[in-house]
Amino acid sequence: MAAPRSKATEPCYVEHFCLWGRGQYEGPMASYTKGSWNVADQGLVGGGSSAWNRTSETWCPWYETGCAGAIAEVVKPGREVPTTFHPYKSLLPSSDFRCNR
Repeated sequence: MAAPRSKATEPCYVEHFCLWGRGQYEGPMASYTKGSWNVADQGLVGGGSSAWNRTSETWCPWYETGCAGAIAEVVKPGREVPTTFHPYKSLLPSSDFRCNR
């Protein structure tokens, strides 16, 4: 998994799911190709409050670590989520069986 990056210094690359620590794509950023059971491990201690899915897969984020509880919502390919009321704490692509959408 990638270390957090600033949007100002590194863009969200194609085939990555990018997550920012604050809304409106601000704060620390981490990008994923395989997901994360706990985004705090990539420096997003408070979770991710905005996201951009630049992959060809649908992604499932959760409000809890460990991909536990109900899926927060599905984020379809190309979709941007400028802000979430509850931060995402874990996420997986649809190719993972836990993301059954």
